[in-house]
Amino acid sequence: MNEELSTTGGGVRRWLDQAEVLAETVAQLRKDLNAPELTEPEVGEGAFEALRAQVLPVVEERHRQGQHALGVVLYRVDLPEAHAKRSMAAGGVPELAGQLVLRCLQKVLTRKRFAGLG
Repeated sequence: MNEELSTTGGGVRRWLDQAEVLAETVAQLRKDLNAPELTEPEVGEGAFEALRAQVLPVVEERHRQGQHALGVVLYRVDLPEAHAKRSMAAGGVPELAGQLVLRCLQKVLTRKRFAGLG
């Protein structure tokens, strides 16, 4: 994982200030987490934390369901297990939720870049 994906740094999070990127990130999270209930927060500085707050209960539920359920989420989001373990050690499930949001954002930005749009 790229250091830019740190939840403490600005990095790629600034892209959530763009409505189109935010909408696509929410759509990616809904798909990858199988969580159609996720809603699109307001565009702006608080978008990342608003998304993390929505993703957190989903991740907590998968964590309670066991290693397999959480592993399915990590696989679908494409977050390496080693990165997930570091996140859990650093800040627990809230940190992992943030990393999942950032990974989905990165997927959106990568698609845009290779489509010639970013």
